[in-house]
Amino acid sequence: MPKPILFIRSVAALICLITGLLLWRNLGLHFAEIEEILPALNAAALLQGKLPFLILIGISLILAVWLAARIPWKAILAGLNRPLRIGIAAILFALTFIPLFWLRFGPAAWLLLAFFAILFFLNIVGLLEICALLAPSLKPPPWPLSRSWSRSQPWLPAFLLLGAAVYFSHHCFGNLPHVEDSIAQLLQARIFASGQITADPFQPREFFFFGFMVDSPRWFSQYPPGHPLVLTLGVLAGMPHLINPLLGFVCVVLFYLLLKEMQGHSFAIWGAWLMALSPFVLFMSSEFMNSSTALAASLLGWLALKKGEFGKSGWLVLAGLSFGYCAITRPLEGAIFALIGGLLLLSTFGFRSIGGWIKTVPYALAFLLMTSLYFAYNALTTGDPFKTGYALTWGGTGFGLGAVNWGPAHTFGYGLVNTFMSIGGLNVYLWEIPIPALLAVFLWAIFGGALSRWDKAFLTALILVPAGYLFYYFHDFCFGPRYYYVIVPQLIFFSVKGVSALYSRLAESLPAPAEVVRRGFMIAFVFLLAAQLFAALPYRASVYADSYWGTDNGPMKEARRLELKNAIIFIENHPWEILMTRLHSLGFIMGDAHRFLFLITQKGLDEILADSGIQGEEMWNARADLRDLEQRIYAWNREYLRAGNSPVDPWAEEGYYTYFSSGAVHLDPRDRNPGIILARDLGEHNHVLMQMHPDREAYRYAWDEETRRFQIKPIN
Repeated sequence: MPKPILFIRSVAALICLITGLLLWRNLGLHFAEIEEILPALNAAALLQGKLPFLILIGISLILAVWLAARIPWKAILAGLNRPLRIGIAAILFALTFIPLFWLRFGPAAWLLLAFFAILFFLNIVGLLEICALLAPSLKPPPWPLSRSWSRSQPWLPAFLLLGAAVYFSHHCFGNLPHVEDSIAQLLQARIFASGQITADPFQPREFFFFGFMVDSPRWFSQYPPGHPLVLTLGVLAGMPHLINPLLGFVCVVLFYLLLKEMQGHSFAIWGAWLMALSPFVLFMSSEFMNSSTALAASLLGWLALKKGEFGKSGWLVLAGLSFGYCAITRPLEGAIFALIGGLLLLSTFGFRSIGGWIKTVPYALAFLLMTSLYFAYNALTTGDPFKTGYALTWGGTGFGLGAVNWGPAHTFGYGLVNTFMSIGGLNVYLWEIPIPALLAVFLWAIFGGALSRWDKAFLTALILVPAGYLFYYFHDFCFGPRYYYVIVPQLIFFSVKGVSALYSRLAESLPAPAEVVRRGFMIAFVFLLAAQLFAALPYRASVYADSYWGTDNGPMKEARRLELKNAIIFIENHPWEILMTRLHSLGFIMGDAHRFLFLITQKGLDEILADSGIQGEEMWNARADLRDLEQRIYAWNREYLRAGNSPVDPWAEEGYYTYFSSGAVHLDPRDRNPGIILARDLGEHNHVLMQMHPDREAYRYAWDEETRRFQIKPIN
């Protein structure tokens, strides 16, 4: 190639890559934040003052199109006689980074989607060109430790994930759970550690109300018992924060063993490293989320199923128990995996053979035996084997179409919006790299061979888990699209197959030697890893370290700094938390209380209660006619809107507040009289708790305008 052309291609590739990385750093990494601020954005504001950057983007696009046109597409795609498969794969891939939720916000949303498409296009084309230019000349020295490297697998990536998870557990999360779900399951683990299944509620209840714990007549978590049982081991050892990092370690090892059984040692090494290097896996393994237990249980189930698929009943029993434990941790995923496993076995033993069905009996009985523990747990907690703590708290399971726990009725359309948001989130959170994370999966769809039985099983898992959650009313990004966490192994499996298929295709179709193609792949891997480690991870860690999900250890840290002992600290809450606490104290379940937050204000509730003859301190102990009170709330809301007021927005009140989750995380039924009692600040009502502890000094933890930080100050 003439040197002038080589120079032009190099400069063009660098311009494309630099522009793409700038877009990724300033836009792509903020995927979840965009979802929150999009309603307030407009296209003109997005473009204002950015003319130089828009010109750079335009120039980069022209160069990228020129570079892309030089790629030998005919040679690469030659012989692929599968237009339908390629067409479906291309359409599905395009949909993975089009969050349908955004489109309702008009031109600003379309503009952002265009920028996302541009940043992916620039980064892909720029990276391909850089790899093509560098691969022929970069010749790495022979790896002297190849035998030791092979023997160190999967322990090296597993210990790497363990060490990183322990580090971030401490430095980002302070060794405490931050998400309400995780807090509730740690509290349940403390109940188990006390030798009980349920505990006496902390009294008075309103000062310690935490909505994800049932508190009447007994105190227990709304969630299934699987993860709390595992956390109990950490609670008893005094180190519950190590449980999820250890589960991450176990997941990498199990995944390696599974892939080794399926595809061989080399394939398994790549799979293990990709799992260890996934920020989604890393941060899930750093906090207390039950997804880690579900993932470990499901991987053990898949491994046992692989080893027992030809009739070894011991392995089949272990597979059934493992999927059953996944089900008593996260019921939907466990049930889906158990169903897929059963169909996989029947495809081996014979659907039409009675003997084939008989061979699956140990698997099915083991699954039913493990899941029966959940029904027994429900009977001991809610009094009904078929009623979960979640349903008792929220009034339903959250699944289905129509009326849901709170908010608008759930429709199939809302479900699709949630699904595409979550799939779009996978493109960002799975690897945190400047190209779509699911690209390799779709490369497998294009270049991969015929589907094996296990390919079909894993592909079915990739379809059924999102399809199941399409009927769930809620969506968020918590360390990523958390509801899809259990299908990370399947995504990695197809990603490795996709990269392998692309490598084989390029090695066969390009004039360059296979070794040069391999070096190009390694350059791309190193570049993407560097982008993740030096740009994405620091940013994401800073987000998680900043009172993630409204929880931190601020009150207890401040108390220790002041060397307080034998004290009560009232944590000032956001007004909507106080309103929810008041509604709950009147007898409403969490689901109803949450729904009423959008219908009434604190002042409005005072008016309604006064009309009912309930005033002052009476409201904390009164048991109102809930049906009558609900009708009064709706009537008040109609009058409120008729008067020209905007709809009630519980989060609209500005100010600096903390959440009681920062106090609830320290509740422990094994120690009812700790040195520091953290309670909810209920204003004038605080005297009730203070009178119960006359020997303790009382303080308030709240925002101080002078120092511009949260401080503890004595209550006079």
